[in-house]
Formats: sequence, structure tokens, C-alpha cells
Amino acid sequence: MYRIRDYLILMFAICLFSPLVQAEDNLYRIDGIPDNLHYDVGESYLINITVSDPASVSYIIITITNGTLSATDEFTESNLELNLTDGSEGWFFNWQAPAESFDLGEGNAVLTIDFKYQNGTTWASFDSILRSPEVVEESGAGVPQWALSLAWTGASVTVILTVLGALVLRRDRLT
Repeated sequence: MYRIRDYLILMFAICLFSPLVQAEDNLYRIDGIPDNLHYDVGESYLINITVSDPASVSYIIITITNGTLSATDEFTESNLELNLTDGSEGWFFNWQAPAESFDLGEGNAVLTIDFKYQNGTTWASFDSILRSPEVVEESGAGVPQWALSLAWTGASVTVILTVLGALVLRRDRLT
């Protein structure tokens, strides 16, 4: 029993006095992605990318599966891949969401950003699914008026017949 306690105290002391090793994480920040990851049809988004160590990232590769990418705010042709260099002040690019609307569950766009070292190896990677616009219910009632009237009529008839049936059965007992 005392041996286990001594080992636990020893392990605690080693953990407490050993030098702390901090991992150098490759941190990045991406601003401008649509709120709730639902894009608006035909909308253009300016996306800003910054990294914790800009000197180590020499270029980034951006790919999208739906919509078009551009380094400027002008979209002349459909472009699904974009290579950006010179990230001393971060990288900026524009994404234009698809102009057509889709059925429920269709039209998602997969955004992939690969941060690369000078030799071509990957510094970090980012993947996100940008979903098509949310389906909003109509402002009107979900049930037609005739169906509501029919339901209330059926409920009223059921109550009346139940009361009449109870009266008839009660009379049989009284006679």
C-alpha cells in the first residue's frame, strides 16, 4: 500500500518539476466564411486568411467544389482552384456562391485550403463544408383550413355520440 503511494508521489514530483514542453502548433485564422456555414445564392464572400508564422508558409492552394474563386472581386470565368503567394499581410480571395438554387441536401460546397512550405510539404490544412441556403418554412399555416374544420367537426361528433351512448347505456341499467 505504501509502495503505491510512494510511486504516485514520485510520478507527481517528476511531472511537476520536469520542464514543460510546448508544441509549436501551426495556427491559422479564416474570416469571411458565411455565417452558420450556409451561403446565400449568388452572393460573393471576401475571405481573409492569416497564419501565426507567415514566414514559414510560402503559398496556399484553395479549392472549392461548387461556385467560383477569384483573387479579385471580379469573376470572369469559373475557377475551382486558386494558388496564392505573398502572404506577408495575409491572403485575401473571393468566393462567389452558386447562382442556382438546389433541392434539399444538394448544392454543398467543400472548401479546402492547403498551407504549403517552400519545398511543397504541407504546413497545415483546412476543410469545411459550406451548405446551401437554409430551407425556411412558409409564413402561412401548415394545415389547410378545410382540414382544420373537418377535424373539429369530427371531434364534436365524437363527443356528442359518446354522451348519447352513455345516456342510453345508463337508461338500460335503470329499467
